[in-house]
Amino acid sequence: MSDEQVTQSENQSTDSPSTDAPAKTRQMSFEVLESGEIRADFGKGLEPLLLNPALVPEHIIAAAVTEGLISRTRGYTSKLSADDRTPEALRAAVEKGFAALLAGTWKIERVAGGSADYPLEVEAAHRFRKMRAESKGEEFTSTIEEAAVNFAALTDDQKKTLKALPRYQLALAEVKAERQAEKAAAMAKKIAESGEDEAGF
Repeated sequence: MSDEQVTQSENQSTDSPSTDAPAKTRQMSFEVLESGEIRADFGKGLEPLLLNPALVPEHIIAAAVTEGLISRTRGYTSKLSADDRTPEALRAAVEKGFAALLAGTWKIERVAGGSADYPLEVEAAHRFRKMRAESKGEEFTSTIEEAAVNFAALTDDQKKTLKALPRYQLALAEVKAERQAEKAAAMAKKIAESGEDEAGF
């Protein structure tokens, strides 16, 4: 099961200080089953609850989809600190979120520093067009924002054809390799700065 199928949240509450009663911990988690049902678990001794989305009225489903898209888009703004949350920065982050959803990408890609990036497919499409232009000796001025819009406008068959092209596959491989290198560099920096003693492992 993918990390997009399972969402967990834990809430902890502690009674008033007392030497007689230990702190109480409440746990709750949600999981999407293979049947499509949503199961809510509450810990030992409590029976899980099930919700079948197919039984939910259509107008509720429509509202849930809208709220889900809004929530996912907000994820692209979560990287911004208080000082960075300017109207311009928020707009740019939301634009990335909309482009990703239109391109068919649900998972938010994270790169070094925790910033939300465009989907792999979109960045690869942008690089593919740049590589193609350079091979023809043409000047390339298109932006990744334009690539996101163009990619979202493609039909499923067009996307399938594009992804089968060797030049696109090369562009995709390069983008993946660069993102992995960025993640590795960020991890190495974190390890170097942590100063943790790993001798006992």
